[in-house]
Amino acid sequence: MPKGTQMKRLRLGDLRGITPRRVAGRLARSLTEQWYFKGDRASEDRRRLLISNYNVNIFNNLIGGVFWSGLLVMLNADDGFIGMMSMIATAANALQLFGPLLLERFPRRKKIILWLRGTFLFVNIAFIGAIPLFPVDRQAQLTIMAIAVLAVNALGAIYSPVMSAWTIQSVPPRVRTGFYSLITMTSGIVVSLANQLAAWIVDAFKANGAEYAGFLTLRLIALGIAAFDMALLTKVKEYPYEGEGGARPKAGGLLKRLIKERTYLKTVAVAMLWSFSANIPGSYFTVYLLEDVKVSYSYLTAINMLYIPILLFLTPVWKKILQRYSWFKTLSLAMALYVAQYAALGFVTAGTIWLYPICAIWSFLMAIGINLSFTSIPFVNIPAENQSVFIGFYSTGANIAAFLGIMLGREFVVRMDGVRFRLLGIAIGNRQMAVFLTAAVMSMATLGIYLLQRKLPRPEC
Repeated sequence: MPKGTQMKRLRLGDLRGITPRRVAGRLARSLTEQWYFKGDRASEDRRRLLISNYNVNIFNNLIGGVFWSGLLVMLNADDGFIGMMSMIATAANALQLFGPLLLERFPRRKKIILWLRGTFLFVNIAFIGAIPLFPVDRQAQLTIMAIAVLAVNALGAIYSPVMSAWTIQSVPPRVRTGFYSLITMTSGIVVSLANQLAAWIVDAFKANGAEYAGFLTLRLIALGIAAFDMALLTKVKEYPYEGEGGARPKAGGLLKRLIKERTYLKTVAVAMLWSFSANIPGSYFTVYLLEDVKVSYSYLTAINMLYIPILLFLTPVWKKILQRYSWFKTLSLAMALYVAQYAALGFVTAGTIWLYPICAIWSFLMAIGINLSFTSIPFVNIPAENQSVFIGFYSTGANIAAFLGIMLGREFVVRMDGVRFRLLGIAIGNRQMAVFLTAAVMSMATLGIYLLQRKLPRPEC
């Protein structure tokens, strides 16, 4: 047999061995080798939590984000009401410190958490989505919606920190980087695909004069995903809580304990600085794009689809930066670069819409580092005992800061209503000015985080 023919057959044989099944297997192993170990119960729970993360991100985006803004626009909500809705939700979430005070006396909390979460999901998805069908005038519908948003977020605030303390039991520090890196890299892909499909649905209904039917369709899909997620979480194991259970925690004693944990207070301060600055723009710019620039839902979600290739290529890079510089330093670096997109967004108009994808791509590049950092920051420097209380305190601090940021943004937009000026030949209105304000405040917040992280011990990554 000629030598060249033999070599050709060998190469063909090698190619025949490369099957889709083998490629998929190798890819799965590369993604799970740092956190999934076959036969390990905690690994199986981490797999369930990974799927649950996808579920939560999908149904939150189907009922939130651009579709929530679209629902408010459809109900003729003005800037003041849109800002007030964000303030209500954030203020209610600031109650997270009180959830552990109510639930930590129970040595086993899983069933209580799931009942509270089920109620939260039904009201948030089904009840709020049906409000436009109520036989009352539009102003009454908006009032009911505000009350429902307050109630549902207060309910979520009660169980969220306790649920975090439960689920983090299955994700010890040694596997967090690998596990959360995978979540950061893949959840954005899942959400982008789901959002694009959702945008096509809403745009199709809107083209036929039935935009609300599109929103209802998305909420029915979200309700099905939420039901599946609840069934999935029932299988996640709950372990004994260190130093918790038995007696009801006393608020006075816990407050003293919180004040004594100065290192963790600095971790909370980091979250507050980010939360304050990031919440200033609220939903105003999305509303500006939908109302003033007249972009479609499909256009916005198509731009968000660009997040997929960026996630795939850049997550490993940010992961290496994280392993070298720690969670806090990575966050301050990513934020310093992230600010630039806000400085540019204010110049986006119908005539300069080409600038929006550029800003979006830049924000995606930096958001990976920010999101990856915050997957573990709430648990960095956290004391071993009463962790749900500290998580609640962390969330309360972040939500108070977010409330103040939303309040600043709302007051700014409302007070600047009607104010117009030209900058570099571009007409600038109040919603565009809000992103300039965000850029300035976030720059100062970034400097504050940089100074704080220099005083914190380097955490395990």
